Amino acid sequence: MSCLFKKVLLSSAIFVSLSFGQVIQKVEIMGAKYVPDEVIKALIKAREGLTYTPDLVREDIRRLYRTGFFDRVEVYEERKDGGVILYYDVVDLPIIYKIEFTGNRKIKSEDLEKKIGIETEVGKIDVEELTKGYTSSPAIEEKVEIQRKLKLGRVLSREEMEYIKRKIVEAYAKEGYPNVKVDYELVPKKGASKIVYHIFEGSPEYVSSIHFKGNKTFRAGKLLDHMETKPPSLLALRLRPPFSEDVLKDDMTRLRDFYVSEGFLDAKVSYKIEKKDAKYSIEIDIDEGKRYKLESLKIEGNTLFSYDELVGAFLKKNKGGYYREEVIDQIISNIKRQYSTIGFLNVSVVKDEKIDSEGKKVSLTLKVNEGEPVYIDRVQVRGNYESRDYVIRREMRVQEGELANEREIERSRTRIFNLGYYEDVSIEPLPSEGRRWDLEVKVRERFTGQFSVGLGYNQVTKVAGFVSVRKGNFLGTGDIAGISVSYGSNYKDNSLSYTKKWFLNKPMDLTGSLYDRRIDYTTYTVSRTGLDFILSRELAEFWRVSGGFSIQRVRYSNISSDASAAIRQEAGTRQSRKLLFGITRDTRDNYLFPTKGALTELSYSVAVPVLGGTERFNKVTLSHQMFMKDTLFDTGLILSLKGVVGMAEPYGGKTVPLDERFFVGGDFTIRGYKYGYAGPLDPNTNDPIGASRELILSAELNYPIYKNILYGAVFYDTGLGANSWKDFKPQNFREGFGVGIRFITPFAPIKLDWAFKTKKVPGDTSRSKLHFVLGVFF
Repeated sequence: MSCLFKKVLLSSAIFVSLSFGQVIQKVEIMGAKYVPDEVIKALIKAREGLTYTPDLVREDIRRLYRTGFFDRVEVYEERKDGGVILYYDVVDLPIIYKIEFTGNRKIKSEDLEKKIGIETEVGKIDVEELTKGYTSSPAIEEKVEIQRKLKLGRVLSREEMEYIKRKIVEAYAKEGYPNVKVDYELVPKKGASKIVYHIFEGSPEYVSSIHFKGNKTFRAGKLLDHMETKPPSLLALRLRPPFSEDVLKDDMTRLRDFYVSEGFLDAKVSYKIEKKDAKYSIEIDIDEGKRYKLESLKIEGNTLFSYDELVGAFLKKNKGGYYREEVIDQIISNIKRQYSTIGFLNVSVVKDEKIDSEGKKVSLTLKVNEGEPVYIDRVQVRGNYESRDYVIRREMRVQEGELANEREIERSRTRIFNLGYYEDVSIEPLPSEGRRWDLEVKVRERFTGQFSVGLGYNQVTKVAGFVSVRKGNFLGTGDIAGISVSYGSNYKDNSLSYTKKWFLNKPMDLTGSLYDRRIDYTTYTVSRTGLDFILSRELAEFWRVSGGFSIQRVRYSNISSDASAAIRQEAGTRQSRKLLFGITRDTRDNYLFPTKGALTELSYSVAVPVLGGTERFNKVTLSHQMFMKDTLFDTGLILSLKGVVGMAEPYGGKTVPLDERFFVGGDFTIRGYKYGYAGPLDPNTNDPIGASRELILSAELNYPIYKNILYGAVFYDTGLGANSWKDFKPQNFREGFGVGIRFITPFAPIKLDWAFKTKKVPGDTSRSKLHFVLGVFF
């Protein structure tokens, strides 16, 4: 071949040719194993019939290299019959569309994928992700072009293949398999290939015991919290914890960092291991040294806030006056928080430590660079593929040109999230050199328009299945449209509703709903068919007022012969016409599971004798809930307090209908009691007959067990339902207490409580009761 061809260009060598003006007769692709020839031909500019020039070939070589799919590109020419034949000789890299694992029994393939940090199977190429962070350029355009033509995968170099192999070995070492062997093979295919990693796990090695020596200040359990290596534990179902010396070395670093953060600046940590068979006994030797005291704390550069405002009570919480990084970090966070509330988002704090090794003391100066106030230049909304921009922007409490107030930014995030249309909402300032920053609002939308099938449960309705077509954020406008069909053994709720958000382009919501509901109680059935219209308006940032009317037909049926007289007198059908009023103040940070803020609600309804209405009564309810998160010790504990008081009074010689009375006791009032059994009972049948007065007080403490998903709870409820305020004496109150768990899902929270009552009542003599609620609680 060398006698026929003249080598024109190799890699970046200078192209030399005497073939100016000749026509390209043919273009041949040589050596390509993975990238199809037609894809390469589509990328280069050389074509049959074009005039041959050195610049044309130079540009082709650059273009192929820029794609990143080729390890070597050489072009040869052959002059024949007054024309030129070009040969593009390439060494291409494999384009991997799939990575497979074999022999992995201990670690599942999907877990390996997460540990290694790779995607093992390629789906649709995300061109936006491919070009993210880059401005348009020939290299990017060519890479996008070849990705589109190939439709699968990406190039993996040999170095990357070896890197994946090392990561597999590291993942197994952390699981206690230090003798793992990994080989891989490339299964080539024109256009896209796959790589298969063959894993030979070997024998596992375990931790048999961990002993600490020299730890005088912190107990072993506290130190283990900072270690990934763990001892066997039957309670934690950790019978054979894996051993990895690499992980153990990292644990030693974490332990020393922990001691330093607690003021033991000279602490030393070492370990010894003893192996017997495949089990390791670990002894950790700790030399704590002297604990350093915080001798003084100064703040410099602060002109807008006083020392006390910036330090707050954090130093008072620092028991013993030791030099603890946690306390210092809390003070620095407080400084930044204080300045951010007045728009100084670019404030910075530098620590200047003077360590007295002999006296075991630290003098600390926090140097504050206040910067300048920041104003919002543009508000950019991202991720709203369905929602229109104005649905999000109208909930913002800071707009273009205004001061970038961190408190208002956080309030904006809460308002957008509480719309219920988004799984996640973040608002991030985008710093720039000047005083005008952009705000980037990122949302991740929920599936708000979908056909849903599911189950619900509470003590009254029991298990109920539902089928619903609900469109939150209807047509991206923020409106809510829905039709729902729910059936259960004791329950029916069919409804059609529509909520017009920002009615008349004002902060008002107009909701209309048509419904047909039925609840089967033990001795009777209540059915309601009706139409409601409610108009609510936002008065101020946290305040909303509402008004409307309800037209209902109420029917009592299936009344058993042994039902109480109060129930029997309700038999038949009545017409209900009610005017509805309400006022709400809501400062909660999250409507699904609040951690701070409060919710106050005052509702008033009056049944009026118009349009055929037969009821006459007034009903008012006031409730207040508070949510507080532990900021003193930062334990994650959430305290919830709730109080409810209600009263219903008839007029015009009528009585309050049974289903409008207060039934105290059950999932949402006083746990430990059956529904209604913490109020008046029929003396003959012991059935609950409802009360015209109610008072309920509840306290609940939630502790995060796993991230912000699973919580443990303890609670206490007390209160009473009665027909006279004179009956509300402490000795008459019903009380319930117990423990529970809370599982917070993106769709609906789940609550399970085991509650104990303090007083048994006729008809409800069990000592305890399980309460299960799927949906909103507390």
